[in-house]
Amino acid sequence: MCHVRCIHALVQDKDGGCSGLHALHMGSFMYGLKKTEVTCICDNVYVITDRAGCCVNLVTGKEKALVFDTGSGTDDIHGLVRGITGLPLVVINSHGHFDHIGGNGLFDTVYMHPDDFVVLESYTAELLGQWRRELVPGQAGLCQPFEAGPWHGQWDNMKALDFDTFNLGGLECRIIPLMGHSKGSIGIWIPKLRLLLSGDALTPVMCLIFQNHTSVETQYNTLQCVKDLDFDHYLTSHHNQCFPRQTIDRLLRCIENSRKGKWHPYQYPYPPYAKGKLYLDSMEGEPVALICEADKGHC
Repeated sequence: MCHVRCIHALVQDKDGGCSGLHALHMGSFMYGLKKTEVTCICDNVYVITDRAGCCVNLVTGKEKALVFDTGSGTDDIHGLVRGITGLPLVVINSHGHFDHIGGNGLFDTVYMHPDDFVVLESYTAELLGQWRRELVPGQAGLCQPFEAGPWHGQWDNMKALDFDTFNLGGLECRIIPLMGHSKGSIGIWIPKLRLLLSGDALTPVMCLIFQNHTSVETQYNTLQCVKDLDFDHYLTSHHNQCFPRQTIDRLLRCIENSRKGKWHPYQYPYPPYAKGKLYLDSMEGEPVALICEADKGHC
């Protein structure tokens, strides 16, 4: 779960009053698209953005295609994928947050890191329905209906990710652990394309307040490990454009600067309305930020 193209943060003054609604623009995207968008990154890499602003990464090889995340469930992601390729699919979730697994039920088999299966137990049909209604108002026809009661156990097609590498036919893919945003967050490194698919782990707004998140120190260590990989660009799950690998250095500096920086109270404006604190790093170019629990923030 994230909010990267345009993150809305309520920053309060010293007396606790709201001093303004701040939008940190991380690209041209805003939540609540009226229709889905398909962006071709290169010949065999596509980004499908659903109406909730959640991105699905599609990579096609000679023999198979990779679907990385399935969106929020507001759209027929399977149909959109099939409009691009008819190849057999390998479907993998970057982590367990709802806006990345919402379309899982449209696919035969979906893999996710076992450390994030605990997240599913916190979801109910009521919560997910509220999330969709607020994020995509006026959209009654959702492709993935929910039964009443706990989310856990409703999707038997989800399996624990138990492999480190796989091949799409001419494209080797490697699973990379990216703990931080959640304990089970993973990325997929495609050396031949010099590309890393990163889910929510490397977004310009590093968010450590949602279910199963880890510490700022863990996020920092993950960023350091990512620097050892040989890639030129990476994709996130809330942008339809690539980021250069140099952005990783900016994320590291943001965490370092936050140790002596000014923090602001923060509340996520959609269910589950998670609260924490926000540090905005006003360096060159687009801003980067760190959000974590109110009693934490230093590594």
